Amino acid sequence: MTSTPADLPMPAPGLKTDTVRVGNAVVCVLSGDLHAGTQTIGERALGEALEFGPVVLVVDLNAVELFTADGLNLLLALQETARVRGVPVVLVSPSATVHRVLDVTGATESFTVHSTVAEATARYTP
Repeated sequence: MTSTPADLPMPAPGLKTDTVRVGNAVVCVLSGDLHAGTQTIGERALGEALEFGPVVLVVDLNAVELFTADGLNLLLALQETARVRGVPVVLVSPSATVHRVLDVTGATESFTVHSTVAEATARYTP
């Protein structure tokens, strides 16, 4: 039996991360799909970002295409860990998918949300 490219399974979309320092803040950009299969990638990136000891941890969710309860649980756990360390977590530009999950679950009020990284970091700049 031969397979054509159309018969082959497509690879599961992944989660990409990028972390940068902006002044005293650390910005972690997540893009792609955040679900049970990619949660570990997100945990690692966000945990490492928190280890930099930022004044504020900014999570940019603009490019997140799929966001499940696992993604929400990751953000809630991050927020608790950061709170214990005295580091506020703010979200930047959540995609429509992320907004929908936050709204449906009532978690919107659990997070501070900004439109831009500059807006999110402005109040934490000395």
